[in-house]
Amino acid sequence: MKTRTEIINWLIRHNNYKKHLEIGVYKSHQNFDKIIVDYKVGVDPGAEGYSEATHTMTSDEFFEQNKEKFDIVFIDGLHHSEQVYKDILNSLNILNEDGTIICHDMNPTEEFRQIVPRKLAIKTRKKLGRRGGGWNGDCWKAFVQLRMERDDLEMYVIDTDCGLGIIRRGSQEKLEDAELTYNNLDNNRKKWLNLISVKEFCDGSKKLF
Repeated sequence: MKTRTEIINWLIRHNNYKKHLEIGVYKSHQNFDKIIVDYKVGVDPGAEGYSEATHTMTSDEFFEQNKEKFDIVFIDGLHHSEQVYKDILNSLNILNEDGTIICHDMNPTEEFRQIVPRKLAIKTRKKLGRRGGGWNGDCWKAFVQLRMERDDLEMYVIDTDCGLGIIRRGSQEKLEDAELTYNNLDNNRKKWLNLISVKEFCDGSKKLF
């Protein structure tokens, strides 16, 4: 399995990217510190009581005052679809022409993992008698919604590290409108997410990037 950090650094190397933006840093050693790039900015409001971001503020506040453009943006902030949708649109506005957006947690493999808010997901997990299992939130809904709305983007999810959603300017055939329920995601996972393996991602890099 490739991690988010490995995929981000791979994209930076292969595209000669210079500027990285990370939305949702929390503890910087988990990803931000490991990104190898000339210049990087991290945004996190510290809502969980801890933040090592370069900018301690919400993503909305950051985008409102930001004047810079970036080559690559990693979105891993508030895991609610409404906020992820806003973060993606705001990131597209400050993305350089050949830039890439990466969204974490786009492929929840069990329903309880995508329940919001997080407290309810944990409560549901306990009712199911599950001791572990991470929380992804319903980020996937923002990704699929954009696949239903936009034909001027190229979007797919790499099947690794809870699902890494890749978004670039390009073209795609829009998905038909459908109700964004977990059952529908589970029945249409490969099509809705445009799900590909790490090998397919790397092998297709010359064509995709």
